[in-house]
Amino acid sequence: MLGPKARGGAPVKRRNPRRVAMVVLAVLLLALVVGEVVDQVVKASTAASRRSMSSWVAAVTPIIGDSTVLAPTLREVRDLAGLPVCAQLGCQRRAFDALLAQVESGTKADLVELADVRLVPPDPRSGALLESVLEKRSAAVVKVADAAALLLGPSGAHVVLARAQGLLLAAGSELVSSDSAYREFVHSLPQHVARPTATSSTWVALPASWSRSGVEAWATRLVADRLLRSHAVISLLAVSTEPPVLRIEGLGHAPARPVGGARTTTTTTTTTTHPGVTTTTVRGRRPTTTTTSTTTTAVPLPPTTLQIPPAGSTSVLPPTSQLVVEVVVADEGNLPAGQVTVGARLTTAAGHLPAGSLSATVDRRAGALSPGGARYLRLRPMHVVRGETYDLVVTASVPGWPVATDTVVLQIAG
Repeated sequence: MLGPKARGGAPVKRRNPRRVAMVVLAVLLLALVVGEVVDQVVKASTAASRRSMSSWVAAVTPIIGDSTVLAPTLREVRDLAGLPVCAQLGCQRRAFDALLAQVESGTKADLVELADVRLVPPDPRSGALLESVLEKRSAAVVKVADAAALLLGPSGAHVVLARAQGLLLAAGSELVSSDSAYREFVHSLPQHVARPTATSSTWVALPASWSRSGVEAWATRLVADRLLRSHAVISLLAVSTEPPVLRIEGLGHAPARPVGGARTTTTTTTTTTHPGVTTTTVRGRRPTTTTTSTTTTAVPLPPTTLQIPPAGSTSVLPPTSQLVVEVVVADEGNLPAGQVTVGARLTTAAGHLPAGSLSATVDRRAGALSPGGARYLRLRPMHVVRGETYDLVVTASVPGWPVATDTVVLQIAG
């Protein structure tokens, strides 16, 4: 006889082995698919990242090249090479300043272009190092320009020499540091990223040239260079009248007089010729200065020009009751001329001027002129009397500068 049946018991269901195998297979297939997708995403992401890194290097390579090609120009400034050989006061200084300004503007433009690159660098350190390279070079050039301004300025050499040498030493230290930072930048790039084509960007080939002795020698040379010193020269290039001169009398009876700060013109167009620099554009971005033998600027004049005749001669004008004086004034030094004023004064012994006076004066502001610049001015009319002879004194002045003066004897035909 069997015992009583246990309470609470339930029949045990056994798992179907076939169903379990199918579930396991499905899970494995799903894992395989997910793994493949993840692998593809990772590979695509890595490829995109590498392309982005390579694109950044490609974008900064021209900037590095632009920085590298500026180094020889700074060496020209340092060696005073490539400057024009000329006797004209101020022309060498203008070329020197133009070369230095080219390097200064170029290094600043490099920083702006780097900031405009919107790609991600291969490594944050790479981007920081390249920015440091360009910042150091830009700051060094500014210091060189400041030192040159001190050494070539109007102050005594003993006053500025020590300060200028300190600026040059600091500039040299920054340039040497920039070369070292560039080498670190190249080494910081990942192995799978192509290196810049300019693997070497060097501004200081001989560190000794920026040592204290090298800097002292350079500063002394700048101070002693007479052609590079600051010169304030305002001059009268030409004087013309309306009505024009008919003839000049007495040319064979008096020697040519020295003309203080003026030039004698022989054509109806006054040409100011000053050896200096010609500015062009490289790749549409940066001005490049090329030293040339002459740079000619033509200043148009009225149809007839009053030649600045020798002392003792007389310029005869046709019968008229009104005289207009026209002048071409120029800054022939190497300092900017501010507040330029041109004046003309007529004097006569007979008192044949307005209200019986012995002289009449007109003047006009010419504004500011840059070194080597010229400007044409037409002054207000002055009353004259037929048959009278006048002394015409024309002046050009800048506060604190020597005044340029020319005197011409005029005879008004009766």
